[in-house]
Amino acid sequence: MARPTSEMLTERESQLMEILWSQGTVTAETVRLALSDESHDSTVRTMLRVLKVKGYVRIRGRQPAMYEAAIPREKVQGRATQSLLKRFFGGSAEALVMRLVEDEELSPELLERLRKNLGKRKKGK
Repeated sequence: MARPTSEMLTERESQLMEILWSQGTVTAETVRLALSDESHDSTVRTMLRVLKVKGYVRIRGRQPAMYEAAIPREKVQGRATQSLLKRFFGGSAEALVMRLVEDEELSPELLERLRKNLGKRKKGK
């Protein structure tokens, strides 16, 4: 039975999007060559079409078709963060940060740097 499509990006789709965000408008062959493995051309083209259906990619022209990101990286990051917060942290950003602290992903030094950056952002508004 086929897996249902998800509005969120899979790990592989994220890899393709990273290429599009970093390189701009490119051919499927450019995407394929930028991947770390030796993906088959038809596989890459299929994944790009799936990303188009999901609304993440625009396809321009033909022979060769050109692919570009339809959604900025920041917007996708925001969607992913909101999904993560809802699904695993009851919508609580504090719970997410505490998890990162407990897992030692956020050191005291990094937390202090973040605090300073937040202070700068508040002053700039």
